Amino acid sequence: MRGYIARRLLLFIPTVFLATLILFVMIRLIPGDVIDLMLAQFPDYQTTEEEILRERLVETLGMDVPIHVQYGRWVGILPQKSGEFAGVLEGNLGNSLWKHEPVTSLIFQRLPVTLELGLLSLSLGWLIALPVGIISAIRQDTIFDYGSRSFAIMFVAAPGFWLATMVVVYQAIWWGWSPPTNYIPFNVNPAGNLMQFGIPAILMGLAMSGGIARYGRTMML
Repeated sequence: MRGYIARRLLLFIPTVFLATLILFVMIRLIPGDVIDLMLAQFPDYQTTEEEILRERLVETLGMDVPIHVQYGRWVGILPQKSGEFAGVLEGNLGNSLWKHEPVTSLIFQRLPVTLELGLLSLSLGWLIALPVGIISAIRQDTIFDYGSRSFAIMFVAAPGFWLATMVVVYQAIWWGWSPPTNYIPFNVNPAGNLMQFGIPAILMGLAMSGGIARYGRTMML
């Protein structure tokens, strides 16, 4: 048992290394340049001024050093320009390029919204999937069983972002209504909060329910 635990712990090191390396490389391979996006905010700059600003941004973002040094600083195994060690492995995700605030604090600011949406979606998914899976197993090879399995496959296969786009776009076209985008806290307006989360929670719940219903049916059988 100790040997097994030791092997798993040793495998953890290359696993984390490969995960961080793949993430770092994938970000660098995304088309476009963040510096070009930042410079687009200053359309009136002359060519010379733009080049000077670009050089400053490259230096500020730490992109004036070789790629392996950038990776080492990002992870936290190489010191920053200030001489301090701070990186992803130490829980420091850096500062937002747009808001100039720590990324960690921005994540925690949005965490309650994410948790609420996740809990609502999961609850709706289970409420739909459990009865469907149980009845489908009890009435195996009936019309209800075939219909519920088709329903499950459809929602497992349909991309969530596509469903959401269709719902938002067609509501705006047909009825001229679109969901509010500004977050409404539950303690300020419970009804408004639930209405705001209703559509995304239902869509995510349906997407979850397909897989849960199939799993429940199989376990019942």
